[in-house]
Amino acid sequence: MTISYIRPIVPDPAPGKVAATSARSVGQPLPLIAIPASRPPRLTNVLYRMAAVDHRGRVADRHITAALDWNAGTRLSIREHDGLLVVTADPHGVFQPTKEGYLRLPADARRAAGLGSGDRVLLTAHLDRQTVTVFPPIALDQLLLPALPGGEDA
Repeated sequence: MTISYIRPIVPDPAPGKVAATSARSVGQPLPLIAIPASRPPRLTNVLYRMAAVDHRGRVADRHITAALDWNAGTRLSIREHDGLLVVTADPHGVFQPTKEGYLRLPADARRAAGLGSGDRVLLTAHLDRQTVTVFPPIALDQLLLPALPGGEDA
């Protein structure tokens, strides 16, 4: 059996254009954008994460609980505030992270925030205050849509 190869066809550059390799010498790196040597410091000690909520209320992110050093024995209180859920370390709290390190939002809290199974939420952990705020999709719509190009009419 004989294998035949088809020679590739490479078109010539358009008239008046110079091939990219001829504009610079071969082997020379392409220019990169300038990145400032220093960036302004963060104003807060807040960690941001996005995660999905499963049908049992578990929030699929363990970075938040790890950063706050919350484990299965940490007592938490969960309250609704203006459509957001606020989770706080509280020695009198009745909730706890799962043994795997996930937050579990009770059904009443999920209903109050309008959360359904599979919804993705924004988690903001204020590390100094030992608090997590859960932003459901409706709250993100209210916050972000007016700021997007085209606003709410887009």
